[in-house]
Amino acid sequence: MTVAWTHVGRFWSNGEPFLALDEDLLPAWRGMSDEAYEALVPRLDYELTGIPVGAGTAALVLTDPEIGDEGWLEVFRGDDGSIAVVQANADDYRGTLELALRFPTTDEQAGDAVSVPSGRLAFISAALDGTGEDGARLMPESPGPAPSTDDAEPDDASPLLVVPPGSFLLSVRWRTELHEDATFARWLFTRADR
Repeated sequence: MTVAWTHVGRFWSNGEPFLALDEDLLPAWRGMSDEAYEALVPRLDYELTGIPVGAGTAALVLTDPEIGDEGWLEVFRGDDGSIAVVQANADDYRGTLELALRFPTTDEQAGDAVSVPSGRLAFISAALDGTGEDGARLMPESPGPAPSTDDAEPDDASPLLVVPPGSFLLSVRWRTELHEDATFARWLFTRADR
């Protein structure tokens, strides 16, 4: 079955990883004020796909430096309940995003599960706090067409998605070359309870 994808948001990375976690766990993440991010940095590795946060787990979206040190990560919602985050570098940006979403899931790295009992999945920079003065600025999802370019000005907002309460399983496809001037990485969150 082919999944239909809708672009619902994006977030800018300066190379720092992002956390995908239940909104109720946000107060427990103190990336800046308690230096949790500095403590995380030495542990960062492609094999690390989740970290404990409070009473739960946050999935780790560790950007692929072979695609770019900084740039947009695009967030899509599938009609099957899946969520995809795509990092792309290509002349045909929109076309590469579309190909990345259709790319087979075989040979992907299996990642950790993330539980979202509140039904609100937040993406935040690990370098920030989850809440407060140094907290991430969350924006509700905004469905629309996928961006045609990656040249928009950086923004410090990141998406907050409303999902059915439950769990997601993460799988990661690291740098994949479609052709000489088009590469992508993909973080796929599939419903664990479907």
